Formats: sequence, structure tokens, C-alpha cells
Amino acid sequence: MKHLIQTAVLAVFGFTLMLADIAEAQFFPHNDSTFAFVTTTNAFGRIQTYDGGDGRWDSFDDKVIDRFYQMVGFNSNYVWNPNDDPDINLIDTVYYAGEGDVMYFRELLMDNSFRSNPPFDIEVHTLVRLFKDEVYGLARLGVVRQAENEFKLTALLRAKIFEEWGGETLEWDAASERLYIFNNNAAIGIQALTADPVGVVLMDFDEYDSTDPARDNARDFARWDIMVEEDFPTSSITAGPDGGWAFMNFGDVSNIATGDTAYVWIAFTHGPDLDDVDDRLDAAIAKAEDLGIIGDPVSVGPEGPDAPVRIALEQNYPNPFNPTTNIRFALEEAGHASLTVYDMLGRQVAVLVNERLSAGTHTFGFDAANLSSGVYLYRLQAGGQTMTRSMTLMK
Repeated sequence: MKHLIQTAVLAVFGFTLMLADIAEAQFFPHNDSTFAFVTTTNAFGRIQTYDGGDGRWDSFDDKVIDRFYQMVGFNSNYVWNPNDDPDINLIDTVYYAGEGDVMYFRELLMDNSFRSNPPFDIEVHTLVRLFKDEVYGLARLGVVRQAENEFKLTALLRAKIFEEWGGETLEWDAASERLYIFNNNAAIGIQALTADPVGVVLMDFDEYDSTDPARDNARDFARWDIMVEEDFPTSSITAGPDGGWAFMNFGDVSNIATGDTAYVWIAFTHGPDLDDVDDRLDAAIAKAEDLGIIGDPVSVGPEGPDAPVRIALEQNYPNPFNPTTNIRFALEEAGHASLTVYDMLGRQVAVLVNERLSAGTHTFGFDAANLSSGVYLYRLQAGGQTMTRSMTLMK
């Protein structure tokens, strides 16, 4: 089930929203007190969660996850993380209001152009999805390959349970491949969905290179030493008075074409105890399967999803793109085929092909010069089947 997805795919969820009405965008979902699980994603891509007495956000004293974000490492001299204060190219926060459901979707695109003469150009993606009545979130942490440089990807997790550090337990469960942080007041859990971690590092603050408990201001070589670890702890640790840090390493993810995106989807949640966290992570996995995040692009035909696949739809290239890209697909038999592009509200923005084609591989170009930056879905219908992928336009 798990494999590193190497290009920007959101799969088929947009088509479940074809008749959806968009509500006015809000910066944080805690502006909407009807959400059962509150997450903020601040201007530097740091994901945080909150839990008031009723399970919803009441104040910043309700913080549980203090930091959840990615690090991208090139070598011991350069490791990117959100505390490097990157410039932000932000795709607006959007609420999708569907029948009986509301989904929150926010994507941040970050780079390091604020630096003078950075050793490497970098572009990093953080995408967060929440669901109105669900008590978990799904995060996509990724990086675009800008040049022929190898790089590693790591997810960092830090707790500040109800605005207090210290005494929490950090634990890696090898059987379930879940990373936990917990104390007597609450528990946190994350699980990678589309890639297997190659190593996990659990560390007390005093063992970390950082000098400020409120910040990850460690030097690059110290972060790199963590990112190259490809081993798993045999036991949990108890953090000291300044708390602890947990790192989930995914190793070298740079085996992709220049311009493509390497990323991993991670389920995250918090709850009153570990049992609740496990139940919520199980529910998050089921949601990811329903949305097509886990597994290959969904193919649905008259005989159901297990029908023999007679068409193949590839990821567009380049991706992300500006403003043109190519979409390639294969037909096992000659027949009528349609290739259509939609925005995230389900509105049709282009028809690339709608005619009878021969068997074999076909490539069609898509020019988005007149469209705004964002995620778009492209759908292939042929041989009684439908397949959908997504692509990212960045101007």
C-alpha cells in the first residue's frame, strides 16, 4: 500500500465536489467554531493543533501539537526548515461546502529566495486537509526538485501540550509504524501513508543543537546528522523540562525528474489518550483510501473498481508547471476518449481531446496561460472507465 508518490497527485476528491458551493475563505479553521478538530498552518508552514474543553479551539492555551513540519536536507551545510523564514507563495485557504460536509484545504508554496546566493534553490510544498466532523488531519509534505541535487526529506514533530513542555513520552511503535508523543493530559500521533520511513530519531531538547526551546534554531550540520539516521529506536524516551523532538526520516527522495515533486502524505491527530489517537489514525487512513490518496489513481468502470484496467493515465510533466504541460495516456483498444481539465470546484476549464483514438500511447499539451495558480484535476474517460489525476500550476 505504501510507496513514495513522486509527483503532485491529489487524486479524485475534487469530483465529489462538482456541485459544491464555495464559502468565503478564512485564514484558520479555528475561525469556524464548528470544526471538530482545529489545525493552524502559519505563514512558515508550521502545522499546529488545538483542543478546547469541548474538543474545539477556545484559546492558544489549548495547543497540543506545537510543531509539525518538514525538513529538506542537501548536505551538512544546508538543511531547509520553516525557521529559515522562507518567502511564501500562498494558495488561498478554501472551504468547500458540500452536502452535509465541509472540507478545509490549504496549500503553502515556500522557497528560499529571501537568501542572498543560497547554495541550492528550493521550493517546498505543505498542504493540509481537514474535515468538518472528523478529529484528524491529512498533511502532504513535499519538495520540488529544482536541479540535479540529491536531497532527503524528514518530518519533525514537537508537542507543547496545553502550552506546557516537559515530561512527555516520545515513542515509536514499529508494529504500527506510528509515532506518538503523550503525557497524562493528551496524546499525539502521526503515521506516514504513502512512504515507509527509513528511520526515526527521538531526542530530548538538551541533546539537540537548538538553544531556544521555543524555536528550532539548530545548525545545519546537527539537523543533517539527524536526517541521515536510518534506524529505529528500540524504546521510548521521557523528555526533560524543555520537552523533546521526534523526527521521521524518509531518506533520499530525489530520484525524480527535475521539476517534479517528491512528497509524502501523513495522517496526524491528537486526543485524550493513545486509544483515541489510534482510533482517529485508523479513521484517517480510511479517509485517505476513500479519497484515493493511498494507492494508484482510481479507475471506475461499469464492473466497479476491480474491473480490468484498459486505460492508463500518467502524471503530467512537468509538474508543477508554468504555463504549459503535457499529459500522456495509453489505450489498450481503439475507441472514443475524452480528456478534460477541471478546477478544484469541479468547473470544466478545458477539453483537450474528445474523439476516437487508436490503441497505444497519446500525448496532449495543456496551456494554462489564462488560468490562475492552483491545483487542477484532469480526467480521462475511455473504454467505459474513468481515471483522474491532479496537477499544480504555479505562476
